[in-house]
Amino acid sequence: MSLPKWFAWFAAVILLAAYAFFEPAPSSSAHAEAVGGPLQVKHEVKGSDVFIECVAVHFPFRKGSGGGHIHVYVNGQKMTEVYTAAFIVRGLPSGKHTIRLELVYNDGKATGMTHEFDVAIR
Repeated sequence: MSLPKWFAWFAAVILLAAYAFFEPAPSSSAHAEAVGGPLQVKHEVKGSDVFIECVAVHFPFRKGSGGGHIHVYVNGQKMTEVYTAAFIVRGLPSGKHTIRLELVYNDGKATGMTHEFDVAIR
């Protein structure tokens, strides 16, 4: 006897909701738990653009007090600061480029989480 598909989806939603509800609350120190895991980065080159998605457990991607952002470097030169976990680096010229990402708190403190990768624009 197999269960209906809707039941499997319902069970998955309940498990995800339970995980979100019972996740440990952030500590009173803004920086104490933010470095709860490594920085994971996925990227994809489309034409002259690089689509980037970052995952950092407990890192607060947002503007304002208690938040943090990403410093984006291309070939060693700081290009921008990004306050979202997913973003696009647009309009890179043809050739090989090194992209480095550094997670930083808005108060200027470094997290120690960085990621660097190379892309080839054709």
